[in-house]
Amino acid sequence: MYKYIIAGITGLVIGITIGWALLQSGTKQTDIKWKFGNNELNINLDQDLVDAPTFLKKIFSQNFSKDGATSWLKNNQQLYHYTDPEIVNEFESLEFDILVSEELRKLSRFRKGPWAYQFDTVRIGIPDSIYQPKSGFANVCESGKFLRQNIKIFNMDQSRSIEVTATGKYECPDGFKYPDIQLNAKDAFRLLGSQNFSKYEQGIALIISD
Repeated sequence: MYKYIIAGITGLVIGITIGWALLQSGTKQTDIKWKFGNNELNINLDQDLVDAPTFLKKIFSQNFSKDGATSWLKNNQQLYHYTDPEIVNEFESLEFDILVSEELRKLSRFRKGPWAYQFDTVRIGIPDSIYQPKSGFANVCESGKFLRQNIKIFNMDQSRSIEVTATGKYECPDGFKYPDIQLNAKDAFRLLGSQNFSKYEQGIALIISD
């Protein structure tokens, strides 16, 4: 669908160019209507072409024309919205020593933006001894985000913490309740002050390396 909107944007630009020329020559027809399906964008050359910001504000005032203009800029000028996932492909071609590359590395190094630390409230369980991980390790859902990660786990008031590596895994089918993390009994005692809880205890988990 976007290719048709982009074609419409191109036609709109051509129409505005012609309309501007007519306006300069004294012609009274100063409205251009761009229709796409049930959508319509009305450009009044007297009011909307006073300056570039006014014209662009008009283009971006409707979602359909905004989407078309954004797609045209991406496909023809390589200008991306910062939330467009396709921008990641462009990062692969960035040179190491240019300013934007340096700024991206800073964000990663200082754990900001998409690299920011994410805290999660988790359910902690202790499996039967035969299934318990070794001290310093943890079992996690095989479909969750903690698998193969180094995790720092806090108790709920953050007065105690432990660090574990999630190497073990277990199935967590939809519709069933499972702990997010299973600990060795000794690690659970260090973290929670008890190893005798029957089902789950809560904690706060932080992935410290991935």
